[in-house]
Amino acid sequence: MDGTANRAEDDAPAAAGPGTEVAAAVVIGCGLTGLAVASELSRHGIHPIVLNGLRQDTAPVPVPGPAPDALSLPQRAELLRLLHGYAAGHSLDVRRGTPAEELGLLRGPGSPARESGALRWTVHTRHGVLLADTVVLAGCGQPALVKLIHALGFAAGAELMSALRGVGLYIVGAGEVLTAPTRELLRQAKRAGRQIAARGATFDGTSTLGVGTA
Repeated sequence: MDGTANRAEDDAPAAAGPGTEVAAAVVIGCGLTGLAVASELSRHGIHPIVLNGLRQDTAPVPVPGPAPDALSLPQRAELLRLLHGYAAGHSLDVRRGTPAEELGLLRGPGSPARESGALRWTVHTRHGVLLADTVVLAGCGQPALVKLIHALGFAAGAELMSALRGVGLYIVGAGEVLTAPTRELLRQAKRAGRQIAARGATFDGTSTLGVGTA
């Protein structure tokens, strides 16, 4: 295992301790797609933590020719500038220097969700651990995404995306950030934001877990 998803399910909240952070949502990817998702979540009153991608997601995205984009590159650059402005203006928690090191599910009698029996995500970074109700993979490369899904114990199939959403994992712009039309990426971001808001996020992104919290 390469560290991207070392635990499909943790029965004990080994992450809970000093400095462990709790968030309604963690967005993995802080490019155009991730910022679009984070901005949409913010508009729905959800305050995500945005990380700088998956540590192991280093495979380049092949671009055989000009991107089939409804917006030109200058327009895309302007959109990215506006998203950066929105993030700064609304104090979104964007951690550009911090990638996700490891991703897993947390469930069991010692978890913060023990009363409801709900699943929670653990996202490990070099600075600590984030506990989240939902995770959004924004612009993750296809090889890293396939490896992650396999490590989490999900099988490919027609119902895969529905199964992932059922446990609070949303995928936006996977492997196609450079080739997908910008309007399609924005459509996916808006849809993910609406779906996450409809779930009813449990955790407040401003909270932290202290010693002994479970």
